[in-house]
Amino acid sequence: MQPVSPVERMRITYGAMKPRGGFTAGKLPPALMVKLLRTLRNRDTSVKLGPAMGEDAAAIRLQGNRYLIAKTDPITFTTHRAAELLLQVNANDLATRGAHPRYLQVAAFFPPGTTAREVAQHFRDLRSAAKKLGVTITGGHTEVTAAVTRPVLVGNMLGFVSARRLLSTGGARVGDILVMAGAAGIEGSVILAHDRARQIQRALGRAALRAAQRLEVFPGTSVLRAGLIAADAGAHAMHDPTEGGVGAAIHEMAYAAGLCARVELDRIPVLEITRDLCRVMGIDPLGLTSSGALLIAVSPRRTARLIDALATAGIAATAIGKFQAGRGVRAMRDGKPARLPWFKRDEILRLPDDEVHL
Repeated sequence: MQPVSPVERMRITYGAMKPRGGFTAGKLPPALMVKLLRTLRNRDTSVKLGPAMGEDAAAIRLQGNRYLIAKTDPITFTTHRAAELLLQVNANDLATRGAHPRYLQVAAFFPPGTTAREVAQHFRDLRSAAKKLGVTITGGHTEVTAAVTRPVLVGNMLGFVSARRLLSTGGARVGDILVMAGAAGIEGSVILAHDRARQIQRALGRAALRAAQRLEVFPGTSVLRAGLIAADAGAHAMHDPTEGGVGAAIHEMAYAAGLCARVELDRIPVLEITRDLCRVMGIDPLGLTSSGALLIAVSPRRTARLIDALATAGIAATAIGKFQAGRGVRAMRDGKPARLPWFKRDEILRLPDDEVHL
């Protein structure tokens, strides 16, 4: 029998998700990304982790048994707190490798008509956010261009990790417990609370709007501390759920490991305010961008210690499933089979301009 290629296996397991016509806003279809990323593979033996579906950051071998971790991520959904989010989402991905963030290069694109005052404010915000994380901004690029309709920041962050602490998205093993720190949709809730404030206030009231806006402070969108704790606790793999939310991230983690993730959907933490926002907007919180959450694969014998260590740091965490032989994701709800889609578009991108579901 002819062996099945990884791309074909991806198509069979998850479906090609081919767009009709041109692409809509959001990530490229997973099957296409797998195919494209395979074309970028190289033979440089110093690259331990390179382009691969679901992997959060690259790992490049250095002298002295260390790895350079490199990550590039933009902020495209919102301009609110763009600089702080840029630092956090890139640092989060370094944390999934067990690495401390050290350096950041920034490409900043501004639409025509942007004032010098507005540009200066972004630079102040970048400086402030970098200082909070102990990151040094080492340069980048700044440009006014008609290619964007609002400010867009792109970051390339670097950090270091020892070989013994290096983790990947695909490192889960058969029998590992899937632990989730934080809650689903925190980042998306904050974006909605600021970009659709009037809609939310009309539907849920001023108190709910303020509660959603406060999520940017607590629990916040950083998982740097959680990631470093998990690395210390002996985690086998980590993944940071961003665009496509927890749903996409679980699929990516299972695919990267070549395993099946069995997930109890009713155990996935979702804050009440996030549920309310998603009900009003008619979207699924499990497909909503989720910086502030962290997925961790850890052996059963270390699970309780990991959850306790996170709790001691004030970080809520719970076991939501386990990894087993097979492919894809098997979801359960109330003990019955359920569906957890691989969200090819973040739920926030499905929203119409002026519609609210009451």
